[in-house]
Amino acid sequence: MEVDTDIFLDSGLEETAVLRRYIDLAKYLSLLKSKSLYLCRTDLLQEKFEGSFTPSLRASIEESYLANKINFTYDDFKRKLREHVYVSCWSLGIDDNAALWSLYGKSECSVALTTTVGALRRTLQSWQSPGSLAIREVKYVKHWRDPSLDINPYSKVFQYKVSAYAFEKEVRVILDVMPPKDFGNAENAEAFLVPFQPASFVRSVVVSPEAPEWFVELVSDVTKLYGINASVKRSMLAFDPI
Repeated sequence: MEVDTDIFLDSGLEETAVLRRYIDLAKYLSLLKSKSLYLCRTDLLQEKFEGSFTPSLRASIEESYLANKINFTYDDFKRKLREHVYVSCWSLGIDDNAALWSLYGKSECSVALTTTVGALRRTLQSWQSPGSLAIREVKYVKHWRDPSLDINPYSKVFQYKVSAYAFEKEVRVILDVMPPKDFGNAENAEAFLVPFQPASFVRSVVVSPEAPEWFVELVSDVTKLYGINASVKRSMLAFDPI
């Protein structure tokens, strides 16, 4: 059955805009084999600042619980929210990012998978989502300066990250499975897998600038083996500028 899921797309994101995801070989092979995009539950992300609120928002949440005599704290709220929101993280832009190669490639045997905003949106639209979906461009803020954040719905707080990470130029798929009335008590899955068609989703595969030649050939062969005709090329950072 064909599905046409509603996807919120930030107005500033063009359909043709290029997205990159830096991953090691194991994750690339898993992605090709499963033909699925991985949406991770946000409480399992390594970044401790994920889902952070500002001082004013924290105070407002705490005051609301006290005023309504609800036995729930801000820390309870933040923990439960993180257990009900899932993300897939991409970097916006066609150019290489040396810092992201180091952070997320983590070895010379890594790749940057590229696609477009439009291809990502179409993939999500064809999936029968268990909650609301959005593709949002991350905004980088200094939380300690108490900026005004739009958190309607609450899951939108994951559109904001600490300004120290601005170099990532991140675009996120945000899946919100929070029940409409309360958080509920059921345990949520650690991740959701979104099926996609590699041949139409993958725009190109960029190989780490530090990769040996045999690895470039291996990635090219494996990519073709899975029926993907997209170009496989070494990062421009491997070459001296003229």
